[in-house]
Amino acid sequence: MKAQAGGGWSEGHDGKHRHYTERLFPPIGIFILVIGVATLVGVAYGAAYGAPWGWGFGVLLVAIGMGVLLGTSTTIAVDDRVVRAGRARLPLTAIGGAESLDRAAMQQARRHGDPRDYLVLRAWSSGRGVAIALDDPRDPHPRWVVTTRHPERLAEAVNNAATSGATPANGPHTGG
Repeated sequence: MKAQAGGGWSEGHDGKHRHYTERLFPPIGIFILVIGVATLVGVAYGAAYGAPWGWGFGVLLVAIGMGVLLGTSTTIAVDDRVVRAGRARLPLTAIGGAESLDRAAMQQARRHGDPRDYLVLRAWSSGRGVAIALDDPRDPHPRWVVTTRHPERLAEAVNNAATSGATPANGPHTGG
């Protein structure tokens, strides 16, 4: 997809007006677990090589663990151009609608859904999610299934943005 003159659609860019944003951080228990494991490894290194090495190695492991946890937490956003889940972007013009999924519907979507669905799942975020139907025959995915802590708000934001924001000025431009 090409950029359109006058600030229109360009692949890989988000819109300017956010309707919804959520970051799927791991729960505090995972952070505590990382600190505990790093502490145990630091104590083991401290016993073998001395306290300064143990402290240094423990702090280094905590920093690496926290960086990995924070760096891999997915961002879900809806703006005036796209729905973004992690690095994937879905133009509003390709959306057929969104519905919130309760725990049972989300479990059904994960276990027995269409294998072509695009899945953005984080086990720690929630057992609920949103199914976003696609209305683009060129897309190999019939829908996106996204884990979220606030499925009703996300579905409402997607539906509102898709009906009010999908215009030729900010949607995909396929002309030459």
